[in-house]
Amino acid sequence: MVTEPTPLSTTPAPAEGPPEAAASGFTAGHRRLIHAIFLLSGAVSLVYQVLWMRQLGVLFGNTAQATATTLTAFFMGLAVGGWGAGRLAPRLRDPLRAYGWVELGIAGGALLYFGLMRAYGALYPSLFRAFGHDVALFLVLKLVLGVLVLLPAASLIGATLPLVGQHLLRSRGSLGSGGTVLYAVNTVGAALGAYLAGFLLPLALGFRETYLVAMASNVALGLAVLVAARGLPAAPVALSAVAPSAPPEAGGNAAPSWARIRAMAFATGLVTLALEVLWTHMFAQVLHNSVYTFAIILIAFLAALALGSFVAHELTRQRRDPAQTVAWLLGIGSALVWLSPLLFYRLTGGLRYVADHQGWLGYQVFVFSLAGVVIVPPTLLLGTVFPYLLKLSESHSRSAGRTLGQLVAINTVGAILGSLLAGFALLAAVGLWSALRVVGLIGLAALPIVAVGAPWRGPALRWGAAFALAVLATVAARGRPAVIRLDPVDEESMVQMWQGSSGVVAVVHSSGGLIIKVNNHYTLGGSNAVEDERRQGMLPLLLHPDPTEVFYLGMGTGITAGAAMTPRVRRATVCELVPEVVTAARTHFGPYTSGLFTDPRTRILAEDGRTFLGVTDERYDAIISDLFVPWEARAGSLYSLEHFRTARRHLKPGGVFAQWIPLYQMSRREFTIVARTMLAAFPQVTVWRGDLKVYTPTLVLIGQSTEAPLDPAMVARRIDETPDPALLVDVGAGASRLLWAYCGNLDVARSWIGDGPLNTDDHPLIEYLAPVTHRRVGAGEARFLTGEEMLGFYRDLLAASPPDRDPYLARCTAAERAYVRAGYLIDAKSVMMVAGKTAAADSLDRALGAVMLEVARATLPAVATTDSVAGPP
Repeated sequence: MVTEPTPLSTTPAPAEGPPEAAASGFTAGHRRLIHAIFLLSGAVSLVYQVLWMRQLGVLFGNTAQATATTLTAFFMGLAVGGWGAGRLAPRLRDPLRAYGWVELGIAGGALLYFGLMRAYGALYPSLFRAFGHDVALFLVLKLVLGVLVLLPAASLIGATLPLVGQHLLRSRGSLGSGGTVLYAVNTVGAALGAYLAGFLLPLALGFRETYLVAMASNVALGLAVLVAARGLPAAPVALSAVAPSAPPEAGGNAAPSWARIRAMAFATGLVTLALEVLWTHMFAQVLHNSVYTFAIILIAFLAALALGSFVAHELTRQRRDPAQTVAWLLGIGSALVWLSPLLFYRLTGGLRYVADHQGWLGYQVFVFSLAGVVIVPPTLLLGTVFPYLLKLSESHSRSAGRTLGQLVAINTVGAILGSLLAGFALLAAVGLWSALRVVGLIGLAALPIVAVGAPWRGPALRWGAAFALAVLATVAARGRPAVIRLDPVDEESMVQMWQGSSGVVAVVHSSGGLIIKVNNHYTLGGSNAVEDERRQGMLPLLLHPDPTEVFYLGMGTGITAGAAMTPRVRRATVCELVPEVVTAARTHFGPYTSGLFTDPRTRILAEDGRTFLGVTDERYDAIISDLFVPWEARAGSLYSLEHFRTARRHLKPGGVFAQWIPLYQMSRREFTIVARTMLAAFPQVTVWRGDLKVYTPTLVLIGQSTEAPLDPAMVARRIDETPDPALLVDVGAGASRLLWAYCGNLDVARSWIGDGPLNTDDHPLIEYLAPVTHRRVGAGEARFLTGEEMLGFYRDLLAASPPDRDPYLARCTAAERAYVRAGYLIDAKSVMMVAGKTAAADSLDRALGAVMLEVARATLPAVATTDSVAGPP
């Protein structure tokens, strides 16, 4: 029932209890119960946010624009819910019961999300084909879709704080002290939810079951609240309309106006979310950027905000002027923001790849510690401001719920604009370090908002300005740290750099030539690896008789995709996720790409390749998926069952799908997961060696829509047509020049792969297991598939899929099948030579000679001695 509020008495409560306890009629135990429920509610809400961000990322693409669109839609829901509930709360007879129904409603809104996402999944391809050519219009369309799908549940989440505040905060003095506790409790819950969603639940349960657990939690919390509300008096709750006298400790100072308080709420939201975006980009320069890394940064940020709320609570109990306190928090916090780039640069040794040789636990401790030193202090100070504004709001408030709702909504709108400003304007316009300084200046610029009209403004602002200027002068004197770390060992020098919402992209000249770096430590290839990169583009095309329509997922330098520029190809479509990478490759790598950027047959899209495949109605003869770092956030989705099935649907009859694998970034566990997953999507998957490298080997998994055997005559013809036959090992003739790279048939080797889980969008095993393996390898606790580990891997695959019993090689001659064993022996000999095991290398050389003798006897029966057979180079 809704009714108009009636002001409550401001008669002081007895000294032995909190004022709100005396005025409300409920016990301290009841208050603790509501706080516990509200903490868990915050945890569940953050779990939802993580799940929604991921699911909409899969639908819209993992571009920075799509992520910002999803985040904006979520925050808009929070703002709408906070504002609406704030206006409604004072008129409710029982706000606690309303809160219980809201928790149940969140579960209902989350359930609605399932149906809407299914409908959007069917509708989105048509929308993309109709509007995808207009980037701006399509971003607006994504925002509309995101708002529609998230608004029901997100607005209810935004309604929780005003309703709980309306129930618990029943005296004017409790708005500051009690409101800060509520905000702190909910933020602690959010940090807990970030940990659960970032570290535990997706791997243990999968995203769908995690979602169901979150819904069940909302139902349980709602029922618990409804039970707790039984027996409590139902009456409209409002704060007295009579302004209290000024506290003596303030010297009679007038509190800031309600308009200035709301302006401060907006400014703090803008600054804090802008900082979260920028600090995430900053940490990306030195970390492996997995889901765990970003979860750690989010947890540290939320923990600092929660700690700031508790500090705000303590400040409300002290006899000091609230406005002056806010001014000092803003001034010192903003100064620390200015210091954060220099501090981060120094602590990371000039943007080194940190914690490279630490185990998984040590890595987490290091990143948490780094975040604790760089992020927590300024976030704590700035995060104290917003909850502390509740103290300043007491003289303006008639209703706790309405005050909380308005301030949270305004703060959230500021957060939306702050994240967009930082991610899309400041990074591109002034770069990372300058963007942090601009945000620090915005924090300082907010000082006059709270200081205007205060008698203390003269001395306080003078001292605050002096302190801030001293910090700024110190930072300016030390100069601006570099954004890209250049390795003097490789004689690296900067050629050109771009900074944007997707990261820092640089073209660097090294002793080996030009390379592209993203976020310092991710190299996308370079001119010193032209042969390897062209081979990646060429090898899959040699397995198709007439590849006229080709799709490349991932571009990097463009050298790989340049291999498609042959007379047979009529159209090559290339998708690259990072727009700045397209610019860098077009500007500096044109001479190495066989006309990729000038050929009219080429279409280059700055788009998520997986998303494009999911929405286009085009079909291809060959789809070639580039090397992807398996532990990078969201890269695991490119090894998922859903993605592989989408790729198969977009193949023409007889088409091939190629997934390149960086063996030097995978253990056997990750490889077998990917292999099983790809076999679940394709009836036949074969394995081909990408090179003969020992420490950075690659291979490619070739999926076919049919189980047709290899046609050696066709392969021989295609090799004769290729403009770069020198890229193949010069051993044998015809198809043999490619068969040395053949490693086995995964369909035949199913028993070797074994039964086990698949990598799916719901259970993203690669995304969550690969980062742990990466850290364990760094600590010497696990091994990637390099060196002798790679050799054992190839040996076991060959034993599980012997060439003589492989149906894929049924049309090959005995001599051609022998080249498969020869390829293994060539690789094994290289490994032993690099390892310094001369005797083993000699033994392998003799075995290789015996195999080549078999080849010679099969092709030239008259040959009878090994001396007449030339071994491979």
